[in-house]
Amino acid sequence: MLACMSRLQSEWQCRYVVVCRKTRDETGLQTRWSLVVESGRNAEPEKWLSTRAMPVLHRTKDECGGGSAWLAWMLHGLAQWRPCNGLEGALRRADLLAALCQETRGDFSQVNALQLERAEVAWEGKPALLSATEGTTVGSGSSTLMITPVAADVRREQTLSSLKRAGVMAIVRAKGSPEVAVARGIELAALGCRCIEVTLDSQNWAAVLAELRSKLPPHVILGVGTVMDDTVCEVSKAAELGASFALSPIDPIGFVEECHRRGVVAVPSAFTSNEMWALHRRGVQLIKLFHAGIVSPSILKSMLEVSPLGANLNILPSGGVAPKNAASWWDAGATCVGMGSNLVGKDVGTIPGTPEHAAAVQAWEQNGRACAKELFAAVEERWPTAT
Repeated sequence: MLACMSRLQSEWQCRYVVVCRKTRDETGLQTRWSLVVESGRNAEPEKWLSTRAMPVLHRTKDECGGGSAWLAWMLHGLAQWRPCNGLEGALRRADLLAALCQETRGDFSQVNALQLERAEVAWEGKPALLSATEGTTVGSGSSTLMITPVAADVRREQTLSSLKRAGVMAIVRAKGSPEVAVARGIELAALGCRCIEVTLDSQNWAAVLAELRSKLPPHVILGVGTVMDDTVCEVSKAAELGASFALSPIDPIGFVEECHRRGVVAVPSAFTSNEMWALHRRGVQLIKLFHAGIVSPSILKSMLEVSPLGANLNILPSGGVAPKNAASWWDAGATCVGMGSNLVGKDVGTIPGTPEHAAAVQAWEQNGRACAKELFAAVEERWPTAT
């Protein structure tokens, strides 16, 4: 194939010859990858690249449109209208869009640039597993994708890795104005926050989550919190809106299983080492220590020093955690810490126009923003942003 492409390039006197490839097994699973040969410049040797080592695997819902989508986004990447990782990045982008476009039926694809960007981030450097005959739907807004059990496991591992580097989970409990909550989430991300939880008891939580996902970069991971027995059914909706994790102050019935099925990291709560180990047995990857204010970093440290516990448990203390004691929890072995109004500000939980809201806004302006900035500077120092 490469020899043929080289001959064509020589004959046509063009800079690139690009081929998109796909194969399909007996079950209908399609594997898509691409190759490119680039002519050398100024006596430089010819070079070639392939995405064969990290293909995109999916089951098509519509046989048409993949090639057109592939070509459109390959040209998009080559023209650098939207930055990508060179020629290989353009190939990968084209592969992903071609597969995503075939996930919906009809003449017009519903895939948007944000969904493509999320797919690029989620499957960076890895084979992309987009669909299977038996799976569950996840997505963002107008379009959903099928996710296999294997892909769900991969997604959860990627989210857990991001949570470990986030250091802090900002908990947005929007009891006042959803607009104030969105604005604060955007501001926190600008200050360096990498992880935001929107609680399900917020005013119009779905709108807040969707707005944050549409306005924040993909490296800021989002999730939902305060999931209870009667709201486990909302995990599916949250996943469609962009939630990668879900927290609860308890261990709701069916919560862990529903999250795992959706590729969402389940974070139920526990208080004792026995309760935590019981969750670990069920495959829980991150456990909320709640209410952390009742215990202390030294107690967590002592518990995790018991080698099987420290080697297997990822703990997120929440409740009573504040910017001033975050480092103590990190040093004790906490994977990440959750903070509500101590970090986010009390104005998010109050009604605009009330004296309480005015006082909370003033507190944020005078001290809250500076404390948040200092906290996220400490996060960056401990877990530097990858360059």
